[in-house]
Amino acid sequence: MNRTSLAALLFIGLGAGCATPQPETPQAPQAGADGLVAVRSGRVDQLFLRPGNELAGYRKVLLDPVAVELDRDWVSQRHGNNYRIQPSYPRYKGPEEVTQETAAAVSSSLAKAFRASGFEIVEAPGADVMRVSAKVSDLFINAPDIVSPGYAKNLTRDAGDAYLALDARDSVSGRALARVQHHAIARETPRGNYANDPANALWMETLFQRWADNCAAELAQRDAHASLK
Repeated sequence: MNRTSLAALLFIGLGAGCATPQPETPQAPQAGADGLVAVRSGRVDQLFLRPGNELAGYRKVLLDPVAVELDRDWVSQRHGNNYRIQPSYPRYKGPEEVTQETAAAVSSSLAKAFRASGFEIVEAPGADVMRVSAKVSDLFINAPDIVSPGYAKNLTRDAGDAYLALDARDSVSGRALARVQHHAIARETPRGNYANDPANALWMETLFQRWADNCAAELAQRDAHASLK
């Protein structure tokens, strides 16, 4: 074999090895067991919606009572300096009171958010009614975090945090329509701030309202999500 033939053979071999791969055909999102698919969101950590434009048929919302679970370290007061010195005095609020106040705040925030997004809040199921259930888990509120009654002031950067979940279903059939999961932190500023019950309540209520607004906005964006098929 002469040099010209050898060069041609090498060129063909190299060309075959460096062929440009063909782009893969995009695959449609795969629905989970409940029929929902993951959707990219700039508002919440995880958003799942039913494919198609089914949400457009729901303009009424039935709100279930909000479920609240406290962080176990908050309940046992095993956090901060309390790990070294367990408090021997009653805390500023009991778990039951905090749970009830949180449930009321989240329920109020959801009702306000859905109304602002054009939904009607109703009291009974119906053919065009979306049933919304919300849950707050691992709720932790920082203030007041003290080790003795002698501590008059407390400083914190975060008022608290919680994992927030929302589930939307057809109120008659129970068919899943949407699901939201989000971890929210009530961060006040980069520096320390006085921590007390009124201040932290304000920051946590602001956190709940922002989350509720984001959930309602995502479910109201029917046209933006209608491409899911």
